[in-house]
Amino acid sequence: MNTKNQFKINEYEKKIFSQNGEDGIINYIFSKIGTTNKFSVEFGVGDGFESNTTYLFEKKNWNGLMMDYGSDDKIYFSNVLKKVWNNRNLGFQKNLKNEIRFMKKIISRKKRNQSFQFDIKNERITAENIQNLFSKYDVPIHFDLLSIDIDFNDYWVWKSIVDYFPRLVVIEYNSSIPSHESKVVPYDPESVWDGTNYFGASLLALNKLASQKGYTLIGCDSNGINAFFCKTDLLNNYNFDSVDELYRSPQYGEIINEKHIGHPFSNKKMLNI
Repeated sequence: MNTKNQFKINEYEKKIFSQNGEDGIINYIFSKIGTTNKFSVEFGVGDGFESNTTYLFEKKNWNGLMMDYGSDDKIYFSNVLKKVWNNRNLGFQKNLKNEIRFMKKIISRKKRNQSFQFDIKNERITAENIQNLFSKYDVPIHFDLLSIDIDFNDYWVWKSIVDYFPRLVVIEYNSSIPSHESKVVPYDPESVWDGTNYFGASLLALNKLASQKGYTLIGCDSNGINAFFCKTDLLNNYNFDSVDELYRSPQYGEIINEKHIGHPFSNKKMLNI
């Protein structure tokens, strides 16, 4: 009989400044594995007021690096228009209203705490430059948390991080893809998310990569957005369910047959890996 304890991260979900319940999950995981330098790296943070590390910065005395190529308002607005145009078949006017509403919501968050200023580096993240950016901003070789959410090339960027070793990795996965399929978008540094389900990688594909890097999947948030991978050598006292059991389906998007389908379907083909 296996007497090792199990992580039950979904019982600890809590949204403070994160998009979903990541704040509570991250806090719970570090209560189990401990912290070292309390240094985090997150890219894909927007303006920083809804991210996976904001709570740590504001309330837990962490420090670290935030990066986002869309942190510039002009770039962000340009991306909004591009996404709306790509999804014009879904209803251009409705799409535009939704995206503008979301952008106003993001901008309004800047007023939440004028005394806390984020130093977000305006960098375009690619598989080719990610380690140079880590060096540029003096990221320690060993640090506590890495959070990746760039909406398209997440898998390939994580794969390229070979000289830095975070203890916990939080990364967006494509929950539109069933847990038994191992798929990823072809790498293209110029590609950005077009608003469909053609993005990123499936949970199984990420899990394969994680295993090669010495990480173990410990769970996914209940909305089917982020997966959590911890360094395996920190988990000797724990056992975990299979990928199939830890997978969470999308809890967003259109509802068909009483189930959310995630983002709109795309005919573009992903790679089987």
